[in-house]
Amino acid sequence: MARWKYRKVSPEMLEDIKKLREEGENYTEIGRIFDLDPHSVRYWLDDEYRKKCIQKAKERTKKPLSEEQKEKRRTYIREYIKNRYNTDPEFRERFLGHSKKWQKKKREELKNER
Repeated sequence: MARWKYRKVSPEMLEDIKKLREEGENYTEIGRIFDLDPHSVRYWLDDEYRKKCIQKAKERTKKPLSEEQKEKRRTYIREYIKNRYNTDPEFRERFLGHSKKWQKKKREELKNER
């Protein structure tokens, strides 16, 4: 299946989409004409569907992690970096470069505080 391209729907485009829908075209056909995802077409034409999509997006917001989850994530990241550092020379070089930049920044902050 071809990948759909995201585009903003202009007011002129929306008028054309509404006309095609009134003529009996389905969401998929209209999407092909305008190179849009059929769900995008439905989103712009169906107010109830739009409200449901907005509500689902609000429910998907990230919930704060518990301290246990945070510690688990930190441990995983430490192990991942340790393994990559020891097995991947390119990663090691990038990591050392970032470390040097970070150390330089910290030294400058300490100098400014004095």
